Amino acid sequence: MKNPDQLRHILKTISWRIIGTIDTMMISYLITNSISIGMAIGGFEVFTKMLLYYLHERVWFKYVSLGRHGRDENPVGPKNKMLKSRAIEKQNASHSHNPTNIVAQPYSLNLQDRIKKNGHLPKVFWMTGLSGSGKSTLANAFQNLLFTEGYQVYVLDGDNVRGGLNKDLDFSDSGRVENIRRISEVAKLYADAGFIVITAFISPFQTDREHARNIIGSDHFCEVFVDAPIELCEKRDVKGLYKKARAGEISNFTGITSSFERPNSADIILNTSIEDIETSVNKLMKFVNSTNRTV
Repeated sequence: MKNPDQLRHILKTISWRIIGTIDTMMISYLITNSISIGMAIGGFEVFTKMLLYYLHERVWFKYVSLGRHGRDENPVGPKNKMLKSRAIEKQNASHSHNPTNIVAQPYSLNLQDRIKKNGHLPKVFWMTGLSGSGKSTLANAFQNLLFTEGYQVYVLDGDNVRGGLNKDLDFSDSGRVENIRRISEVAKLYADAGFIVITAFISPFQTDREHARNIIGSDHFCEVFVDAPIELCEKRDVKGLYKKARAGEISNFTGITSSFERPNSADIILNTSIEDIETSVNKLMKFVNSTNRTV
């Protein structure tokens, strides 16, 4: 039965006629004092009245609007109400996020004012590499040195961001793409505030890193490949993530069950399998001193 309301009407008809037929049989028996006559009348009546009742119910449902004000053309059950609610929310969201309704608000302070006050240009050092390659360790050491030297600096770390801003995202490919998109937008805001931003994200896909560069702007973007072989990363695995991934306890783990696309042309390459922290940080600082200080 394709229409659930039609099935409901049929079942309602049958159940009600069983009650009605029993009542007719009892009345016929009381009048005629004959069980056979009562059963015959009841049997004949059940077919005729079932048909009439069903037709009456369908006509009433289809053509009589009494008591149906505010209802949709089709009956709305809990599931349909939920779907309709979601559709409305999606429609409202599309209107509220329509770019044509957004107008950038100009402020009297601009980036050049912040650069003049800070004494340095903004920059986003986008660190990419496998888990355990040393991104967070280097980001922390680099931040400390910049801060000591008087730079406005902030670190955006993968685990920290996923605990707040991006806690609603999973580690599927689509989740990773959205994670990087949001971080790119945040990094762009920090750069617009005149900061040097250091990001520490696996960011395994080349297209996503290129998208980040496009969002932030090539002038402010520096791709840093923290390179280390996976064997070394597993030895450094203090969180035990690689072990869990190989045991099947973690899905979509980069380097094990999800791919990592090595940068084609990183601005800086830090090989942490042969370089210590000080050497790598000095490379980063050399880049800053040669390109990022204002006169």
